[in-house]
Amino acid sequence: MPSLRDRITDPGLDLTPSERKVIRALLDQYPRNGLGPMSRLSEHAGVSDPTIVRLVKKLGFGGYADFQDTLLSDMDHRLRSPSALLQPRSHLKQDDAWTHYLAGSHRALLETQALTQPEDVRILAQWLLDVRHQVHCFGGRFSSFLAQYLLNHLRLLRAGCFALEDNAQLPDRLFDVQRQDVVLVFDYRRYQSQALRVASAAKSRHARVVLFTDIYASPLREMADLVITAPVESASAFDTLVPALAQVEALIACLTLRCPDLAERLEGIDALRSDFTTHLLEEK
Repeated sequence: MPSLRDRITDPGLDLTPSERKVIRALLDQYPRNGLGPMSRLSEHAGVSDPTIVRLVKKLGFGGYADFQDTLLSDMDHRLRSPSALLQPRSHLKQDDAWTHYLAGSHRALLETQALTQPEDVRILAQWLLDVRHQVHCFGGRFSSFLAQYLLNHLRLLRAGCFALEDNAQLPDRLFDVQRQDVVLVFDYRRYQSQALRVASAAKSRHARVVLFTDIYASPLREMADLVITAPVESASAFDTLVPALAQVEALIACLTLRCPDLAERLEGIDALRSDFTTHLLEEK
């Protein structure tokens, strides 16, 4: 049976404009917006309660309570550990896994595009290119490479970009975070307590927290000033970060178009690299 999220994004659904607003509100912060009272969802979507009642019945539910029960059951299934996720995928033939995984990644990228809010991208780019404030990047056990990858590019675009690494120096680095600095936190299920500590410390210092996470109920969502979500489910027993990496590269592409002096900065950096013979192959 399709997951609830697949059901509400089924292109075959015949929805009114108001019902589409509800679907958009659900997807904006899935599943959080569907777990609270109906009044909160209707307020977020800008529709009336009867509109939500009509939608859930159109989806095949007896009422909003039945819809929420299915949502909770769906979340319980999705948050299982990798060892539990191995069993449902055991029917796949080894020779099919490669193709099946890549096809799933393609679908995930299309889903990622649908999740992205253009206004969020505009605000994030504006924050990151404001050189009056520093940028700090933190990643979790598996997502730290995303934080470092973005950081390496940000340092090409502007000064004042720093890593928040999970080591003994982390408290020292957090102490240097100032008001209105931007703290980018990458944290995907299964969520890490250290990411929560970093976000909490950043908020206490009045920094702006940008959370890159999955579409589920990250405990950091409530304190984030901006949330960029990506699907993580894959054909593997382990979650995928392919959509998240695509978001990082898309962000880098957006930022480079907003840097009028980028060519001059890169030329200067390359000149210094040449002095240090940074690369094995240098143009003569």
